[in-house]
Formats: sequence, C-alpha cells, structure tokens
Amino acid sequence: MKKVLYLSQYYPPEIGAGAVRSEAITNYLAGDDWSVDVVCEIPNYPTGETPKEFTDKWVYKENVSDTLSIHRVWVKANQRRNFLQQLTFFTSFMVSSFVYMLANPKKYDVVYATSPPIFAAISGCILAKLFGAKFVFEIRDIWPDSVVDENELENNSFFVKFGSIIEKWLYKEADILIPVTDASEKIISTRSSGTPTRVIPNGVDLTLFNHKPDPESNIDEPVDSSKFRVGYVGSLGFIHDLETLIQAAKICETDSSIEFIIVGDSGRNNRLQNLLDEYSPKNINWVGLKDHKQVPFYISSFDIAINPVNNRFALESIITVKFYEYLACEVPVITSAKGALQAIGDESGSAVTVPPGQPELLADAILTLKKNDVKRQELTENSFEFVKQNFDRRKHAAELSGILKDLL
Repeated sequence: MKKVLYLSQYYPPEIGAGAVRSEAITNYLAGDDWSVDVVCEIPNYPTGETPKEFTDKWVYKENVSDTLSIHRVWVKANQRRNFLQQLTFFTSFMVSSFVYMLANPKKYDVVYATSPPIFAAISGCILAKLFGAKFVFEIRDIWPDSVVDENELENNSFFVKFGSIIEKWLYKEADILIPVTDASEKIISTRSSGTPTRVIPNGVDLTLFNHKPDPESNIDEPVDSSKFRVGYVGSLGFIHDLETLIQAAKICETDSSIEFIIVGDSGRNNRLQNLLDEYSPKNINWVGLKDHKQVPFYISSFDIAINPVNNRFALESIITVKFYEYLACEVPVITSAKGALQAIGDESGSAVTVPPGQPELLADAILTLKKNDVKRQELTENSFEFVKQNFDRRKHAAELSGILKDLL
C-alpha cells in the first residue's frame, strides 16, 4: 500500500472550500489503496477561535480508519484582520507542520500540499525532498496574484516580488501541479518551467448538496413565506464582492417583498459589518456561520442565489465552490464576475451573469428575474444534472488517485 502525506492548513471540522475539498480527496484516497496521513491545523478557521476540546495540547492525532490518520498541529490562531496577522497565521502552520513531521518521520511515496495558503506548500516541498517522495502541489488560487490589490499589498511590493519567486520555485520543484480550472492551468503553465499539470476541478458532494423539499425543517431562523429570498452563502473573504452585493440590496429596497439572506462568517467579518453600517440596508438578514450540513437547506430556501466576485484580473481564472453548490440545490444563480465564472455559467445554462462591480446591474438582474417565473424555472431544469456530469467530487478524487498512481 502506497503512503501519502497530505498537507492542508484547513480541514474539517473547519469549513470552507479548502477544508471540504481536502476531506473529500483524503477520504477517497484512504479507500483506494492509499495510506493517508493528513497534517492540518488545530481547528480555528474562520473565526480565529479554537474549540475548548482543542486548547490543551500542541498536537492532536485522530485515527479515522486503518488507512486515514489526521494530525492537527499548533497554529497561531487569530482573526486575520490585517496583513501581519495573516502572515503570522500562515507561517506558524508552515513551521509547526514542518517541525512535527521532522519529529515524526515516516517513509512516504507522495507528499501532497494544497494551497492557499502557499506556506503549507513550502513545508511540503522541503519534506518531500527529505523523505525522498514525489512532491505534488495543488493550486486552488494563484498566489501571490490573488492577494494583490488588498489594502496592504501592491504589485511592486517586496512581499509580492518575493512571493512570485517562491511561487516559481515551488512550480519548478514539483513533480506535478494540480490546478483547479483550465484558465488557471494556462497561467501556471507559463511560469512552471515545464512541470506537468493536470486539472482536478473543484466540485460538490452530491449526497449532501441537492434540493431539499422542506428546507425550513433544518433552518435555525423562521422563514417568511411572503418574502422573495435572495441568498449568499460562503466565505466573507476578499475574493467575494460584498460591497456590490450590499449596494444592490440597498437599491432593491424599492421592492419590500425582497429579503436578502447572508450565511457565513470569517475572522474578517468586520468588513461585512462595516459595509452594513455604511449603507444601512433594511432588507438584509445576516444569519452568521452555519454547520456545513445545514448549508444545503439554506440554499434550497433561496429563490435566487448570488455569486459576486471582485473585479480583478487574478480572479478571472477561478470558479467559486458555492457556484456548484447553488446549482446542485437547483436554485437560479446570478453571478457577478468575468472570466471562468462567466464561461461556466454560460455553459451550464443555469446562471445569469452580470459584469462585476456594478450594483445597479446586479439589482436590475435580481428585480428582473424575480418577475420572470418561467426564466427562473429554465435556469434550474438542468442544473443538478450539469453538476453531476461534470463536478461530482468523487469522480474528481478517483481521477486524482489515478494520477498519483501513475506518478509512482
């Protein structure tokens, strides 16, 4: 049986795209003739708060099965409200994961590191060399491109220049690179010094995400059936254009029957609160963070789901996981984005796309779609089947397992 060391800073019970993807992949590998050791952080994401059951040790080990073990290591947990806090958070996992594996060395065939954050891949690359293992680098967001334009970072900053050097070094040292979209693969291929790439898309667990005929049964808050529910679910991070969403909601106050629901939380949730304070929309209900298993019920309660992405070139190569989840739950989607998200929306036939960063157009799309029952029905007719055929997580995990076996 071949052995893989899987480095992912985020892992359930933490929530978010990275954690969910990592769990799906490692569970599949562990059942497909792989022995898997996961090294991740002690849970704290996205709130920055560590549950009480994880506060008295530096390391927690859990044997999920004979072939899957989870090793949770110390990290400097914080709410990541500024660049310094984020850097401390990410580098602490890089150091703790590296030191832990040096203290507990094993013979591995593959070291698999998933990014972001890219610092986990630095640890993984060095460990692969020390263990004589193949190094596989998964890139879910191209870094540092994806963090440029934040308040603290600019294209010409020392940190971004240094990050670009690290990025190219990791690409060169890897035995294979795993992007998650075709668009990002094209960008990575121009920087990778010939390292082979294979796209393993993000996807969705269709046993969990599907339309729930009675969603109110698993929603914490009462549902007003007289309201037209426009919803957003997921991270409140810098990728997502919350300001355009809040501004669009403000415009939609002209229709008192519309209610906006925001499901999500993060260590940077002051950003959303600041926007709510600034624009003071009266039609938004921010319900906070919910258990991952509740999310399909919230999505199924929406009449329209919103997928807003910031208007930045680096984000044109991504496809947000929430897009697949919305479609699996058979809810009409309005995407505010360009690039890969617009292309996948057009291909699916299940989404309306408007240019990013234009709240008037987003509001108009919401109001127009609200009035058009036939169009909303058309958008949902093929959405689940489209995801089932193209973005079923188990199919992607099986493909990845085959790639790793071929690599050896």
